[in-house]
Amino acid sequence: MVHNVLILPVIVFLIATVTGVPAGNAGGYNVGCVKCHALDKNKINIHLIPHSHDDVGWVKTVDEYFYGVNSGQVSVSLIITSVVEALKRNPNRRFIQVETAFFHKWWEENEDLREDFKYLVDNGQIEMVNGAWSMNDEACVNYQSTIDQFTWGLRKIEEMVGKCGRPRVGWQIDPFGHSREQASILSQMGFDAMLFARMDHDDKDKRIQNGDLNFLWKGSANIDDSIIFGSCFPNSLYNEPDWFCWDINCGDDQIVDNPHSPIYNLEEKVKKFATVLQNFSTYYPEENKNILVTMGGDFQYQAAGYNFGNMDKLIKGFQTFDTEFNLIYSTPSCYIKAVNDARPNLSLKTDDFFPYSDRNNAFWAGYFTSRPTIKRFERTGHNILQATKQMYALSSSFSDDGKLTELKEAMGVLQHHDAITGTEQQHVTSDYVRMLTKAIKESEEPLGEIISEFLESDVKMDLSSCLLSNMSICSTSQNNDKFVVAVYNPLAWKTTHYIRLPVKGGSYQINGPDGTEVYDLIETLFSFNYVKIKNEKPSSIELVFAARDIPPFGFKIYHIQRTKKVKITNKTRVSKVTSFEMDLVTNLIKSVTLNGVSINVSQNFHFYQSNDGYSDASEVASGAYIFRPLRDEPLVLENATIIKQFSGKLIEEVHQKWKNEYADVYQSIRWYKNENYLEFDWIVGNIDLDKVGFGKEFISRFNIDNFDNKDTFYTDSNGRELIERVKNNRPTYSYNSSQEPVASNYYPVTSRIVIKDEKKNLEVAILTDRSQGGTSLDKGQLELMVHRRLVFDDNRGVAESLDEYEFDGGLYARGSHYLVFGPIKNTDKDKQSTAAKERILAQKKLLQPWVGLAPTNFTFEQLKHKMKLSYGALTAELPENVNILTFEPWVNGSYLLRLEHIMEKDDDNVLSMPAKISNLKDIFKNITVTEMTETTLAAHLTRTELSERGKYSWIMINNSFSTTNARTVINADEQITLNPMEIRTFILKTEKKSNSANGRNSCFISFGILFLVLYLF
Repeated sequence: MVHNVLILPVIVFLIATVTGVPAGNAGGYNVGCVKCHALDKNKINIHLIPHSHDDVGWVKTVDEYFYGVNSGQVSVSLIITSVVEALKRNPNRRFIQVETAFFHKWWEENEDLREDFKYLVDNGQIEMVNGAWSMNDEACVNYQSTIDQFTWGLRKIEEMVGKCGRPRVGWQIDPFGHSREQASILSQMGFDAMLFARMDHDDKDKRIQNGDLNFLWKGSANIDDSIIFGSCFPNSLYNEPDWFCWDINCGDDQIVDNPHSPIYNLEEKVKKFATVLQNFSTYYPEENKNILVTMGGDFQYQAAGYNFGNMDKLIKGFQTFDTEFNLIYSTPSCYIKAVNDARPNLSLKTDDFFPYSDRNNAFWAGYFTSRPTIKRFERTGHNILQATKQMYALSSSFSDDGKLTELKEAMGVLQHHDAITGTEQQHVTSDYVRMLTKAIKESEEPLGEIISEFLESDVKMDLSSCLLSNMSICSTSQNNDKFVVAVYNPLAWKTTHYIRLPVKGGSYQINGPDGTEVYDLIETLFSFNYVKIKNEKPSSIELVFAARDIPPFGFKIYHIQRTKKVKITNKTRVSKVTSFEMDLVTNLIKSVTLNGVSINVSQNFHFYQSNDGYSDASEVASGAYIFRPLRDEPLVLENATIIKQFSGKLIEEVHQKWKNEYADVYQSIRWYKNENYLEFDWIVGNIDLDKVGFGKEFISRFNIDNFDNKDTFYTDSNGRELIERVKNNRPTYSYNSSQEPVASNYYPVTSRIVIKDEKKNLEVAILTDRSQGGTSLDKGQLELMVHRRLVFDDNRGVAESLDEYEFDGGLYARGSHYLVFGPIKNTDKDKQSTAAKERILAQKKLLQPWVGLAPTNFTFEQLKHKMKLSYGALTAELPENVNILTFEPWVNGSYLLRLEHIMEKDDDNVLSMPAKISNLKDIFKNITVTEMTETTLAAHLTRTELSERGKYSWIMINNSFSTTNARTVINADEQITLNPMEIRTFILKTEKKSNSANGRNSCFISFGILFLVLYLF
């Protein structure tokens, strides 16, 4: 048996080498590759977490922060380099690396330090946490973009540092409130925990009182395995305790441990730190033996030796002078393992952490709406990214995603909690816009060629989307009498999309695969005469036509030709059109009829005057972060007029204008015939700050007559599940609602807000096209904040008032609200529920067809002889409750596929049932799936790997459970079941079938090679 004893250590070494797991950590314990220092069971173990919080843009741009230029020499590049050098000097030290966007930039520019960094990861000294491209916001983001940017960040980490770099902990320390969907996403990615710093001060006070800073969080009301460990730091935020900041930009005293020095202060520092820890220890139950203490802050560790040198001394000082606390370098994973081993009883949270207030009168609900135009541009970027990823994946010519990289990374940056939130400085916003615009153009460059491939044509089309069409600008449609419109549907079911194009007027011939299309010509809602772009002029006319029944994952091509000039005439007064009725006294909407149901509803614009922070000496002002109205009731805009009315072949719409001195306000109330919603297309801009002398925060308010929602309304969580809200109420703590009765009831609305009258069996929903703050403050009332322009800064760090300018004037914002209503419960079980209609419409608006335009010299007859005019990539459309969330090129020729069930379990009698897909192998016409591996949500961990690794089990008060989901690998021809709200992720290996055009080319090439061979021999 001696040979077995000799072989065993070799086997252990080989296993450690192959898996990247250190072979051991004497006196401590390991979590994956992270080496944890030994705990002292007789003391309270203090887990010091060295970290640097590095915003991916805020008061400086991404590059300014990375390189250290422009108003302050903060350099993220220097931070990472400095940390590497400091950790190499002492193997006991630990550090966590968070923002992948910065780390990837550092990795690309520091080739000589890559091996050092990877060694520190493999040696357990650096733990990669969070892993997303940026530390995303949780209020304004859509779940699809959150999943995307985690997926990309985690993939890049593994490519750079290997499997030991796989994060296991969500580190969401700075977002301004936390969403339930974020917890669900992290759980579905296989993460062990979510740690954060910001929690409403009343909520935190109660949790401290009850010892509940550690808890369990159920992220989904529909998915059983969605519980994750949550923990809020005992510090006020994520910084080190007061008096213990040793970064080069801090002013706290260094520790002097030389007892012979006249300024020796080690023992004094230990006592002062122990006082802090004794206070923290009262926040937890008596049996708690582990406390996490963050040691770092914004852009710290540029000279990491200062921080680590002082912490080295502090740790040794506690070993000498203190008997109550055991200080150790630690990481989040080490802390979580220690807490789990202690088997605490934890409470369960089932709602979210909105709105966040850091003190009295200070509700961070303004950023739900701040900078509305970049919020909309981010949604546009998301839409284009999903469509381009699919087209690249379906193409046999562009399987490489190189041109998609820039757009993936720009979208990852836009999710940052000081980007999409609108809480960055103006020049940073401009840089985000520059970044995203450039990336969109890069990703769209090959689309004309890709589409030609699918349509079996050699016609080259220089297709691009019209990013300025919201200002009635599109060079291709305005400057060409003949042009091609390609419409691609990124949904898994066919859809009809109404194309609106700025044109120069006249009459038009529109031909497509289904023949000649009818159209409407409509005057634009607004002149856009404030726009000043070189060589661009807004049009006064829009051409509208319906691209009907676009195939799932497919195209239709339309040829448009201008024929002659036609003068447009519009009536200016109207009472009733087919779907809605106007009040001719107020000129506001009066009633709406959709799907055989009628409601009396009015809608108007109001604005809140913004508190300056000095009126009541509270020093809390409305700013980029905080919403604080001066009065509880907003001022109503009067003098609405009806300026245009149109009833055409496809649409009915009424144009309104509000004559007032506060802002330019216009709106089109629009019904696309046969659709089940009413669109409110609004423009609010050039808000005047001089009138009344305060900032102004504009809302659109809807009132439904005789409607009792009993102070209850519902808002979505990042575009997915609805969460119940009750006016002036929090489910888990109490607060003084009289302090801020409006702002304290504002919640983030990223896709829809809903009220229900149970007695009438009626629900009313407003869907949005971007994040906005919303609430219901009275019976039958819904309001959404659409735009804000402010005078004062709210003193939360951005150091700039939210005063957006564009083209030498106040910013104009344009957007859409979609009104949907109907029965809460259908008596006819065969009819689609109102909730199902809302969800399907939300997906259609989030993932609208990509519309690309290109000029052409061909007539329609010539064009249809040169290419097919339609194509669908799926063998059949999927059920309406199933969405292909992701289909994109992945690594080594593979593909990433996500399928999601878009309904909640109580949404619909039929569509809320589990969805079954019988055969993934043949879902695509030109792609055969040969092998598939199921992964966790972010595709960085297979289900088998997660099962082998395991997830923690926890003790919930009165219950014990495990959060492991050990689904095994399935075959491509097996039936796949999706339960309500479930997302399943697969990596596919495939064989591509050539399109006929490519097949012909391949045939010609083969014959050519054969001829050449015969000739040579």
